[in-house]
Amino acid sequence: MTDVPTGTAGESAWDKLRRRKVVQWGIVYSAGAWGLLQGLEYVTETFDWPRQIQQFATLGLLIGLPVVLVTAWYHGDQGRQRVSAVELVIITLLFLVGGGIFWRYDKASDAPSSATASLENPGVAAGAAADIPDKSIAVLPFVNMSGDPDNEYFSDGISEEILNVLAGTRELQVAARTSSFSFKGKPMEVPEIAAALNVRMVLEGSVRRQGDQVRITAQLIDAQNGFHLWSQTYDRKLEDIFAIQDEIARAIGDELKVKIASPSSPGQESTGTRNLEAYDLYLRGTALWHTRNEENLLQAVDLFNQAIAADPRFAQAHGGLALTYAVLPDYSARISYENAFRLATDAALMALGLDPTLAEPYAALSSPASWERRRNTAITLQQRAIAIRPSFATAYQWLGTDTMAGGDPQAGLAALDRASELDPRSRIVAHNRSFVLLTLGRVADARANCERVLAFAPDFVGCQQLVALAELLRGDPVAARPHLHAIARTRDGSALPLVDEVIDAFAGQGDRRTAAQRLAAFSARSALDPSSGNIFTTIDTPALLVLLGAPELALDYLERSVDEPESTTNPPEWTMMLPALDPIRCAPRFKALVERLKTRDPRAGTVCAAGAK
Repeated sequence: MTDVPTGTAGESAWDKLRRRKVVQWGIVYSAGAWGLLQGLEYVTETFDWPRQIQQFATLGLLIGLPVVLVTAWYHGDQGRQRVSAVELVIITLLFLVGGGIFWRYDKASDAPSSATASLENPGVAAGAAADIPDKSIAVLPFVNMSGDPDNEYFSDGISEEILNVLAGTRELQVAARTSSFSFKGKPMEVPEIAAALNVRMVLEGSVRRQGDQVRITAQLIDAQNGFHLWSQTYDRKLEDIFAIQDEIARAIGDELKVKIASPSSPGQESTGTRNLEAYDLYLRGTALWHTRNEENLLQAVDLFNQAIAADPRFAQAHGGLALTYAVLPDYSARISYENAFRLATDAALMALGLDPTLAEPYAALSSPASWERRRNTAITLQQRAIAIRPSFATAYQWLGTDTMAGGDPQAGLAALDRASELDPRSRIVAHNRSFVLLTLGRVADARANCERVLAFAPDFVGCQQLVALAELLRGDPVAARPHLHAIARTRDGSALPLVDEVIDAFAGQGDRRTAAQRLAAFSARSALDPSSGNIFTTIDTPALLVLLGAPELALDYLERSVDEPESTTNPPEWTMMLPALDPIRCAPRFKALVERLKTRDPRAGTVCAAGAK
């Protein structure tokens, strides 16, 4: 018996296909496949399944089509029969080709993740896949499904509250809010985001708020293979929002086999309030605190105060207020450091009195302690905040800068490295880390670290300023000019003449002494005044004065910064750690400043010993 029926001489190819039911099988298979994909698309959207499921299903159905057609050719008009050797070989070859297509697709889909990780965090990307902890997670901003953009803060706030609960778990490495939320609205797949954040697990979800009802859908994804480890939909009244957040955190803990930190006391949710109005105001204030600009921080103060008025015992609202006052004078000249830190201290102590398990008040209290040069106290408070919340990137950041300012840049860098691991897309963490690299003489590394940030945040003034300083330290004023021009156009257009005068002096096209005198005449905090005509601060001015050949003016500027602490935006001891100040490091006036600032000069021994020879 052969596979080809007898009595078919003279048949056309089309007739053979029809007789063997190849056409009929093909039409039925295609229709069924199309219906299956339509249903799968609906289910995928409904349950927020990853796109890879639909992509793999489409590939599988496409590969299955030739297998079905071959089967029809051999069996379509003869009913049941044995599988011939030829048919078996053809089907085997088709499956091998299909397997190869799947393999190539899987490799291609992995490639962007590695590339993205390298672009986003080059310092960590090398070998990152092998170094990603199994118990590491990023909480992406939950999608606002309410149809009202004004509810965006609410869905973001839910995500952040879950993140904060997870961040208190010692066994978990939790990506910081700044980095996790930086991918909001970007068309990137979960594996790409996880690679950029150096985490294995990703929590994503959606929030639909309608009247007093809320629907929250959450799913935990293993980014290494795209599988959903856990998913749940909660349909509750809005008043149950606090319990839902804790339930989600506990469910994740169960999946990852870690014990999630419990709420402050039995029966109390991790949010610290059951007052919906207070909680709503707190979420709005928290969203504004993260933006770090003057107007939004002032508005955050107002919102936190309203939340406290709605629920005076809402500890997190007091903690949020304390953190806002702790950073506000760095961004606004409308409030003095002394007044801001007095208010920060009061709010932080109130928060701790209500809930001593919060991390934010300890971090906030470290700011006034640092400003008053109670550096050991500041460091102890930051370490306490980290002990409470091991993934608290801001506490690691402040620990790094205070340790550096205390005379140990290498240890400061270690803390900032950890902050960068937890928050790889934080602009301010990258800036602080780059500055510490400058103090260690690693100018190229500092510049590269900030250039990475400018690739996704080109308007970030902090890194524009640091890259410009790095270029001047390298002796390339031409490369520094566009960065300083960009800052002036953003902050104070009237500062462009000063910028050009300083750069021209460095380039040998202007008088260095005149440029130095004009630069030294500004107070550091004048950079916050958009009409002062100055954009240079304590961080760069003393170094620029030394480079311009005006060491006495640099010493005058530093002494004025110490005598008038309200006139500066950054502690003068920061810039005193820079190698650029080595020409004045051994001067009695410089040594006296080191004593007054209660710090240690790590370069003095080497520099001054070499100068004495």
